[in-house]
Amino acid sequence: MLIYGNQGNLPCQESAVRGAGPPAGKRIRRGIIPYSALKLACDGGLAVVTLDRSADGNRVDAAMAAELRELCAELSADDSLRVVVLTGAGPVFSVGRTVPASAGGIGELQAAGAVAALPVPVLAALNGDATDHGLELALAGDLRLAAPGAAFGFAPPSAGAFPFDGATQRLPRLVGPGWARDMLLTGRRVESAEALSIGLVNRVAAPGESVMQLAMELAGAIMESGPIAARYVKEAVTLGADLTLGQGLGLEADLNVILQSTADRAEGIRAFLERRPPGFAGE
Repeated sequence: MLIYGNQGNLPCQESAVRGAGPPAGKRIRRGIIPYSALKLACDGGLAVVTLDRSADGNRVDAAMAAELRELCAELSADDSLRVVVLTGAGPVFSVGRTVPASAGGIGELQAAGAVAALPVPVLAALNGDATDHGLELALAGDLRLAAPGAAFGFAPPSAGAFPFDGATQRLPRLVGPGWARDMLLTGRRVESAEALSIGLVNRVAAPGESVMQLAMELAGAIMESGPIAARYVKEAVTLGADLTLGQGLGLEADLNVILQSTADRAEGIRAFLERRPPGFAGE
C-alpha cells in the first residue's frame, strides 16, 4: 500500500507491486525536508512524486524547484529504488512558469536536470495539461503517459524570455527540430492524440482508465525486470544519444559485460530454467 504525505522523505518499504524484489542497500532518509510543494509516496522500489500546488496549477516556483532537486538527490542515493512516477495534484500536471527576474535567478528555478539525472526509469504521468515549465519537467522523464485531451505546449517568445530548463534541447531530440521549432516559436499546442503521433508522449490512457492506472501498470512491468538491467538500459540510451554509433555500441557492450557478472543475471537464468518468477535483489 502506498503511503501518501508531504511530511518529508519516506523510506521505501517492502513492496506489494508485482515483480518488486527485496529492498537492498541504502534507503532514502526520513524527515530531510518538510515538503510544502510536493508529496512523496514510497512502496518498495516504487516512488510516486506529486507536484502539490494545485491551487496555482502546480506551477514551478523556486521553492518547488529546490524541493525537487533535493528529493531527486535523496532518491538517487536509495539503492532499493526501481521506478519513479512523477505526476500532478488536481486537474493539471503543471502549467505556466515563474520567469526569473535576472539571469542569476534561472538556477533557482531549474529542476528538470535533477529529474533527468535519476538513475532509474522515470514515468511522467501527465494527468492533465503540461505547459511551459511543467512540460520541461515532463520532457526530463523517460516515458510520458498522458490523459486523453491533455494539452502540451510553450508560450511563444516574448520580452526575450523562452524555456530555460532544457526544453530547447530535449524537445527536438524527442520530436525532431521541425516540430520543436513550431512549438517553441509559435506557441503551438498539441493535445494527447497528436502528441502521441509526433512522439511527444509514449502512451495515452484508454477511455475509462486514469493515467495513474496506466503508470502503475507500466511501473509494475518495469519492476518485473532486473533492476540493474533497467538502470543500464537507461544509461545506455541516455549517454548513447551524445555518442557516435561506434562509441554507443562500445558502451552497450561494456554494460552488458558488467551485467553478466551480477547476481541478478544468474538469478534470471536460474528462474528461466526452473520456470518460476525471478527474485531479483539488485545485486
